Amino acid sequence: MHVLNLDAKWSKKLFILEVIACYLTILMFMILTPLLGDDFNYYAIVNKADSFWDLFAQEYDQYMHWTGRSVAHIILRLVFYFDSVMLFNVLSAAVFVILTLCIYFHIDRRNEYDYRLYLFIVLMIWVFGTAFAETILLKYASCNYLITTGIIFVFLTLYRRWLIEGSEGGILRCIGMFLLGIVAGWCSENTSGGAILLIMIYFAIIIYNRKHAAKNISGDSSLSLAMYGTKIMPWMMTGFVGLIIGFAFMILAPGNYVRASYIVEEHSGIVGMIARIQKTTLLIRDNFLILICMFIVILIILRVMGRSFIELHNMLMYGFLFLATAYSLIMTAEPQGRAFFGAGIFLTIAICQGFSDIKLDNSTDLDKAFYTAGSCLVAIMFVYMFFEYIDSGADLGRIYREESERDAYLTSKAQEGDTDVYAPMLRPDFENKYTFAYELDITDNPEYWTNVEVEAYYGMKSIIGVERENWTEY
Repeated sequence: MHVLNLDAKWSKKLFILEVIACYLTILMFMILTPLLGDDFNYYAIVNKADSFWDLFAQEYDQYMHWTGRSVAHIILRLVFYFDSVMLFNVLSAAVFVILTLCIYFHIDRRNEYDYRLYLFIVLMIWVFGTAFAETILLKYASCNYLITTGIIFVFLTLYRRWLIEGSEGGILRCIGMFLLGIVAGWCSENTSGGAILLIMIYFAIIIYNRKHAAKNISGDSSLSLAMYGTKIMPWMMTGFVGLIIGFAFMILAPGNYVRASYIVEEHSGIVGMIARIQKTTLLIRDNFLILICMFIVILIILRVMGRSFIELHNMLMYGFLFLATAYSLIMTAEPQGRAFFGAGIFLTIAICQGFSDIKLDNSTDLDKAFYTAGSCLVAIMFVYMFFEYIDSGADLGRIYREESERDAYLTSKAQEGDTDVYAPMLRPDFENKYTFAYELDITDNPEYWTNVEVEAYYGMKSIIGVERENWTEY
């Protein structure tokens, strides 16, 4: 049953309308986010390439001396080489929508064209998305997080769908899943690792089903482990092997060890590991406290409604993947909040699965109360996000205007041959949740790293930031 009691035809239309609105709203914010921070650095480096193939030589150098995330950086280099930032915005917005749909397709027992559930998924990412301004809107960071996570979840969505359908496929599927697996495994250390763990869980369940013959509950296999079947198909193995190969290429990159050598930890041994666990736990608290509370509350509600833990296996499985993916970051000396993006997607799936399971199937007063509470939550989140979007969108427009004015000014100075210039910093009045421009703005120190990257982009020796209220050049 849908909250608006629409028939199938209107439910489908509303669902499609939500998907279109999701695309247009994120596209607008992406367009209003100019080049910032590492975008300038990569643009300057890519411009030094003498040919298309030099991009791969540059990436090989980075693979050997800095990081193994080659898939993300090749995409970024191609964008800047063809000077197609607008095209990147269009495609990146499409990846955002695809990611929301992948989350939707990972939910069991959803209603057909469940517009209530899809709206909840989109709002969850907009309101609670990990470091949204950085991981989704910045060009450089979105390649590392949004786009790579999108690739991983496209792989997982296809894998899960064919697994549940019991589809054997053919040689082309085996080859396709192998190649897609390599790309997905080469995307992100912790999220690709989470994908590997998920498939290992699938294999374990299949082996369990062979030995114990899991039974359907009330004729619905999605309420038990029976939905995963008892057979491991060839494409499942080739996809898994591809995933492992891509993951190995990424984590064994020599550049990872070079990069790690620059980080000096205060403690080592057991004390150092305890310090890492503490840092990771505090970052989980800072980024996911509300979501973890939502997960627990929904889990309690479903238990009160009479659901068994076996019936809740999908919710619990993705909750476990969240913890595993998040705590895998103890392997890094200085984990950053943005690195939890993939973990946040796993937790979002877990919460949305529980949210979808609060239905009116039994039509008891308790079911109605919980279902109504869920619908009210979606309505409140929508109203909040409506006002936040309008306010933040206006501020993004103002920031974009100031960045464009500064870009025109610095471009003219570069054409005139000036190498030491002053430029205005952003006004502080426009800072909001959906911009990372202030963290990456130039400063009054020409040797600060953000200044250095802008200087490299414009080919100048020094750029000194001046308070906007003291700026009189334009």
